[in-house]
Amino acid sequence: MRLQRRLASLAISGILASTISVSPAFADGVPDYPGASRVSVGADNSAVKRMQQALIDLGYDISVANGKYGPQTTRAVSKFYADNGDSDDGTQVGPIGWAEIFIALDSLKDEQRSNKDFEEASPEEVQAQIDPSIIPENQRGKQPARGTSSRSLPYKMPVVGEISAVYNQKGRRWSGRRHDGIDIRAPRGTVIKVVYPGKVIFSGWKKAYGRLVIMEHADGTTTWYAHMSKRIAKKGDYLEVGEKIGLVGSSGHTTGSHLHFEAHNKNDETINPVTWLQLRVWKNAPANELPTEAVSNPSPSPATTAVVVPDNSLPISERR
Repeated sequence: MRLQRRLASLAISGILASTISVSPAFADGVPDYPGASRVSVGADNSAVKRMQQALIDLGYDISVANGKYGPQTTRAVSKFYADNGDSDDGTQVGPIGWAEIFIALDSLKDEQRSNKDFEEASPEEVQAQIDPSIIPENQRGKQPARGTSSRSLPYKMPVVGEISAVYNQKGRRWSGRRHDGIDIRAPRGTVIKVVYPGKVIFSGWKKAYGRLVIMEHADGTTTWYAHMSKRIAKKGDYLEVGEKIGLVGSSGHTTGSHLHFEAHNKNDETINPVTWLQLRVWKNAPANELPTEAVSNPSPSPATTAVVVPDNSLPISERR
């Protein structure tokens, strides 16, 4: 087992301290082990809360870090062990498992610091994008900051949630490769909706993607909706904006409940999904946020002009 091998390695190197009463300092940022009774089913304390937050940051499916060691935490701990090559029912975290969780979190943070080849938009930049008639060149395709609510973005997203990974991000979750899409963390069962009309050309299971729906759009591009708990759209369906595609889940290769959203060009090559969204589903400023003069004046203004895109309303069968 991976945890056992790493334990042996640490013991040989002299790093391992007593695992009975003292937690070994395996890595910077690993807090002292609080003892088995404080991190087992039924416990309710700050140590559990700290561990829950670490697991959430690692992408495991815990809705909130509340300090209560219940079924959701048990499942997350068990899955963490399984992802690290071990088998455990998750009802208790030992000193080695405790250290592994925080070592993994440190590793993830290091990867994010060293592999930040993508740009993130600050909250101010996101706000500045809310309502231009032309998308500024330096903003086109720029990734939102992780942790941003999808509701706050200037373009529509297929699900309400929190950005947890972005396009072109690199990390061990993708076996050292770049991330092909954008991830939106949301509770299991959250509805995924169409943001741009198209035809469903695939609805089924696809290896690491799990339950997947692929839509083809009138301009030849496709969008992929992965890791669902349930597929609602069926192959051959033509879906309009607002119709249901499926429900958020964690099927396939994933560490927690989220939607993985990809965009492909007509040659089936992955493209920046943010650019795809910006050019097609840009939001208008809400009327109640416009100045009084703009509301009373019926003439168009830059504050209410949407991005102009080609008419792609024809069904795919009619455009060929």
